[in-house]
Amino acid sequence: MISTEEKEAILNTYKWIKVKRYKDDESLSWEDRYKRLNEHHIDETTFLINKVRELVSLCGKQ
Repeated sequence: MISTEEKEAILNTYKWIKVKRYKDDESLSWEDRYKRLNEHHIDETTFLINKVRELVSLCGKQ
């Protein structure tokens, strides 16, 4: 079951998103920087999709 605190965090903040903030490394080539940014977006999107699936499955159990 999802806690009241987690519900509040999801509704009112971004703290529940457990993906580290992207840090650009200007010493890399633009190609490598793009690849790293794209990987970050994939990680973030995957996390969000999985979280939505988890929340939907919890809604079905109520």
